[in-house]
Formats: sequence, C-alpha cells, structure tokens
Amino acid sequence: MTVMPLIMDLAGQGLFPYVNGKKVVVTPTARMTNVLRHQVRVHKRPLMTGLIELQRLAGPDWATYEAHPARLKTFAEMMMIEEMRQQGTCPDHYTSETECERCGTVPIFAGCPPKIIGCPWCFNRLKGLPIPRAPHYEEFDND
Repeated sequence: MTVMPLIMDLAGQGLFPYVNGKKVVVTPTARMTNVLRHQVRVHKRPLMTGLIELQRLAGPDWATYEAHPARLKTFAEMMMIEEMRQQGTCPDHYTSETECERCGTVPIFAGCPPKIIGCPWCFNRLKGLPIPRAPHYEEFDND
C-alpha cells in the first residue's frame, strides 16, 4: 500500500509531514486531529519511506515543498499517478481513450485529442511494463 494518499491528505489539510532523524514530524501541530495522529502512528514506517523517497525525487527542489503543503500534495499526487501507471493501473482521472501511434488504443485523461503521437503509456511500452487496453469506465445512454 502506498502512503501517498496519506501524505496528500495531510498536505491537503495544510499540514507538512517530514522526517527528522527516526521521527515523523507533522506541523503545525494545532491542525492535527486525533484521526490523523492515529494514521501517522499506524503508518509511521511507510510514511517515513514515502517522505524520504519524495525528498530524493525532488532533490534540490525539496525546499520549495517544505513551506507549501499544496505543492507537496501535488507532488505526492504526481508520484502516486506515476506509480499507478508503472503498475499498469489507470489513474482515476483517466476517463477517456485515445489512439496512440505507438501503443494503440489506451485510457487517458479527458480532453486529450483522439489521436496522438505518444502517450504516458509509451514509457511502460519501452520498459516492458503493462499497458491497460480495456476501457475502465462506464458509459450511459440518455434513454
């Protein structure tokens, strides 16, 4: 289980989780609820791993996330979507289809052109990772 949703939830509530030695610290403490405290305690180890990984991926840009929970939330969401794609799982917002010149018919986000030269699934194709083929959404008629 990925902890990115927990990081996104904390950041979405204006909180900033970070690792300090062997501890996970969440600030400002005044905004912490008992439910969030429990979630942080229960998922401490994966939360530490996830935060360390985010910091590694951000590199020198990590400082831009430290004081901006909204930026941290967006970054964690992007990493979660990338993880889902690498597993061949459609992100929730991929509610449409497109015809990729290299991958064929693939699920994609709404508003994407009907035919494209390359898609996010091209990275999977190049790495030999799964590419979902069947629509993952339901269509309803206006009957």
